[in-house]
Amino acid sequence: MSEQLSEKFYTEISSNYTSEQNETFSSVIELNPKHKVYAGHFPHISIAPGVFLIQTVRDILVEKLNKKLILTEGSNIKFVAVINPNETKDFQIDFTVKQIDDIIDVSANYTNMGNSFTKFKGKFKIVQ
Repeated sequence: MSEQLSEKFYTEISSNYTSEQNETFSSVIELNPKHKVYAGHFPHISIAPGVFLIQTVRDILVEKLNKKLILTEGSNIKFVAVINPNETKDFQIDFTVKQIDDIIDVSANYTNMGNSFTKFKGKFKIVQ
């Protein structure tokens, strides 16, 4: 997947990640509702595809950890509510990250105003 495509899909507005605070942190993102990726699910109804929501989690981790990552396991992925970027485009993603050797164990939760939209638990492998 092209890094350029995912960069246009969303913008990270802020994050409280630090090298000292790297096991639990949050990032705030803004979706780009004009991006063509939203048009693929249903005619005339923009919906964020789940694969791009997971890609966003990976992208943020790659940037914060400064490591190349590949998804190896999605043990629990729940799309709790539909994300229509024309209705809701700002999200906080809360991360819990634990590294064991070359595996990054991650939980991530997309929320907006206290409402949960997507929950992800999985593992990424650090690749060289």
